[in-house]
Amino acid sequence: MNGHVHDELPALLNGELPPAAAAAVHAHLATCDRCRLELAAVSFAAGELRAAARLPFADPAELPPLRLGPPVGAGEELPAEAAGPLDLPAGGGQRIGPAAVVLAATDDGLDPAYQATRQAAFAVAAREGARVVLFDRSPELYLVDPYEQASGNGGGPRSSLLSQRTASRLGRPYLASQLAEARQLGLDGAAWVARGHGPDALAAACEVLDAERVVLPAAVAAPPLIDRVRGHTLAAFRRRVPARISLADLDGTLAEVD
Repeated sequence: MNGHVHDELPALLNGELPPAAAAAVHAHLATCDRCRLELAAVSFAAGELRAAARLPFADPAELPPLRLGPPVGAGEELPAEAAGPLDLPAGGGQRIGPAAVVLAATDDGLDPAYQATRQAAFAVAAREGARVVLFDRSPELYLVDPYEQASGNGGGPRSSLLSQRTASRLGRPYLASQLAEARQLGLDGAAWVARGHGPDALAAACEVLDAERVVLPAAVAAPPLIDRVRGHTLAAFRRRVPARISLADLDGTLAEVD
């Protein structure tokens, strides 16, 4: 096995690796002090995380549940807010072929890494004539299902896609603002609030939306320890997400993941 096995350690501890991959990781650990130390750190952090899960968390009311109603027509959208300049290719925003979906990770608007990710996704969607869907990862900070009070017949929400107006009405003004920026660029946009966490939640959204490309922050390639413990690594995204993955750096550089 070439290089180190940091990304595989959470899956190894959780018993998620195929036998051949697990054997390769164990063989590497037998000769690599650095990865053995990392395994000890991940194992300890996983125990701490399980202990923390038994503690009280923030009031779920801090993240308003999604009470989804009938789809909102395009004519009912809120007025678009002023958006900053974005260098798009000629003809940006015009449909140039069969509609595709670019799924872009986003947050509550506070992290510059996600701002760069959104702008890179807007440029890709404009170039490819695709629809952009903002995948809101903010609920991952809460141990609640953001749709739990929206369940109706069949135990699920009517829809998970939010328009600009619906996002504002449901207490997510940051999504409304981000969709307004996409609209000013001539893009067809919507938002999707994550159900669950990490690669599994993103993979589920890709399958429902038939997304062809996912744009993530470049920081996913070097996640902090807590994300490695949770299995939110680039290796895990590659294994589970059924779409092309692109990584956006803070300077706007977009790299394709093989």
